[in-house]
Amino acid sequence: MNHKPFDKTSIWLALFCALHCLLVPVLLPTLSLMGLSFLGMLWLERMVLTVSLLIGGIAVVIGMRHHRSLIPLVMLSAGGLLYFNKHAFSHEIEYVMIILGSVLIISAHVMNLHLCRVHRVAECSAVDDKISADPAPETSA
Repeated sequence: MNHKPFDKTSIWLALFCALHCLLVPVLLPTLSLMGLSFLGMLWLERMVLTVSLLIGGIAVVIGMRHHRSLIPLVMLSAGGLLYFNKHAFSHEIEYVMIILGSVLIISAHVMNLHLCRVHRVAECSAVDDKISADPAPETSA
């Protein structure tokens, strides 16, 4: 399975999340006049972020099969934690958390793509075939 579409989709979703979080407070009065006030609700924000992190997690785990580095996974997790907990901070710090979280998530995917490119010894399908062909290691007593 190829991770590139997942990485690229997750990058776009992280950008969308950041723009949503930064612009909705400014546009909320106008959105409510147009009947689109649901765009400012916390459940929508969390749902989009959850989908972004799930797709991102899939991409990073698939990429880890190639490059064996945990750094993208740690960065993705840290960015997700910052995003999910941004409401626990003051209003001024919330914007910093949004930007820092999105930068971490996007950087995780860029690093995942870079590490896979650098450590490319086999195509994704060859790695999948090798993993499915290897029997489980036997333990001796």
